[in-house]
Amino acid sequence: MSLLSLTAHVPDDVLAQLAPGRAALPDRVDAVVVGGGIVGCASAYYLARAGLSVALVERDAVSSQQSGRNWGFVRTQYRDPLELPLAIEALTIWSDLETELGERVGWRRTGCVFVAETEAENDTFERWVEKTRSVSGQARMLSSRQTKALMPALSKPAKGALFTETDGQAEPAMATTAFARAAIRAGAQIVENCGAFAVERAAGGVTGVLTEHGRIASNIVVCAAGAQSHRLLAPLGLGLPQQTVRSTVSLTAPLPPLSDPCFCGYGIGLRQRADGSCIIAADSCSDIDITLDSMRAMRFFLPEFMRHRSGFSLRLGRPFLDDLHQRLVVPPSERAAAGRRPWIPANRDRADRTREAVQDIFGTDDRLTIVKSWAGLIDVLPDALPVLDAPDALSGLIVATGFSGHGFGLGPAVGRHVARLAKGEKPDAILTPLRLERFTRGTYARAHAPL
Repeated sequence: MSLLSLTAHVPDDVLAQLAPGRAALPDRVDAVVVGGGIVGCASAYYLARAGLSVALVERDAVSSQQSGRNWGFVRTQYRDPLELPLAIEALTIWSDLETELGERVGWRRTGCVFVAETEAENDTFERWVEKTRSVSGQARMLSSRQTKALMPALSKPAKGALFTETDGQAEPAMATTAFARAAIRAGAQIVENCGAFAVERAAGGVTGVLTEHGRIASNIVVCAAGAQSHRLLAPLGLGLPQQTVRSTVSLTAPLPPLSDPCFCGYGIGLRQRADGSCIIAADSCSDIDITLDSMRAMRFFLPEFMRHRSGFSLRLGRPFLDDLHQRLVVPPSERAAAGRRPWIPANRDRADRTREAVQDIFGTDDRLTIVKSWAGLIDVLPDALPVLDAPDALSGLIVATGFSGHGFGLGPAVGRHVARLAKGEKPDAILTPLRLERFTRGTYARAHAPL
């Protein structure tokens, strides 16, 4: 079996902790990071490299949530222009990351291609290239003939494609845990199975984090808690209009060469890995599990939901019951730590339709076998841009969350910026559109692409 095979380590399998057993909490550190996804682990690494004492707390296991469940694309292509500079910075880090961390992350510079099925799609990609040419300049349009030459296995006609040769891919869980282990070697302490209850504050600044196993004093707190971030920020008077959507992903058995570049088109996304297996998923199609919490911040999301209604499926089932149970038995102050390793069912019908679509697009007939399907909860914000900010309202707090399904590729650059903010450096200009206050000020714009 290939060293890069997901078969032995996929979401919902038993996840090994970085350090078996629960480590003792430190009494005080320079910085506490809440969240063990790639953003939290990269932040812990760069904070420790900057000479700070660091504790990272994760309610489950490192990479157990979306950072271990995503597609593994590392792209600058077709990013929101406001997010593009951060993606370009991240790409420069990925190319040397295995050397920097001293571990494999599965990085390969394979490129990224978005195929246009219609003239309208082709025109949209051409407009994006023109708009971002001064920032990136790496993306280019392909003709129908060039698209076919790039992907001989493509059996459906294409009007053209958007192609960025310098983009690439990596293995999500491998990269996230590599950052975690590098952070530990740099001196950080990572405590798994330790949920954060609250960020504590006094005199206009943070003073520490209260966890289910005790308190850690600190004057710097990084909120990288993914879908739980709004629960930690609300008691601080910081509103975050955050919701979640459920995305289903599948792993195939090894296939003949289909697409060397990471691929999007005809309603599917595909990443062919080094061993020939493929990560496949429906593109811009998600499930919304209705809960009592779904009403929160609805006004922020309703316009985009109505605009792209066909891309969402509303579901009423176990998540509603789980939410109701939590509200009845879990105190509000402890809900940010509740729901450890939640049951996230894959949408089997969607997985089957995606498999059939891949067979149709690439003419694989009956050779395509699904090894496993899983789902992840993607935390989304109304404009599909993250928050990466040190809010003026609370000294020492750094918020890095809401990556809306785009966070894996951005993770290394986000970690570097978090460390700079923690050291008191002036925020880089590229972070201005990512400030938290855009939602209270009403200065956020429509999402660049469907959520």
